[in-house]
Amino acid sequence: MIRLRLTSEYLAGPIFCPEPDKMGHVDVEGLPLSQELKTKVSEWDRKYQSTFNSDYPPDSGFSSPEAELQHAAEGEQLAKMIQQELQGSYSVEYCP
Repeated sequence: MIRLRLTSEYLAGPIFCPEPDKMGHVDVEGLPLSQELKTKVSEWDRKYQSTFNSDYPPDSGFSSPEAELQHAAEGEQLAKMIQQELQGSYSVEYCP
């Protein structure tokens, strides 16, 4: 079973494989997911990436604690949806 993590990381994709022999970021388009779910994951990541402050990275982040909590809740839901679609071949977790 291949482990995957859905996470938010600036300047990187949202899905990461921690397996030692496969370690690295995974392109959501390369996974056997519905196009609808791929779009949702990409949009979720786009929202996060838009909070990056390239002029001064330490100032990066959501505009409010509520927006950050909403992003985390969406991430948890997306991880569950990814797990459902990938079923037995993958184990998917959300890492805030």
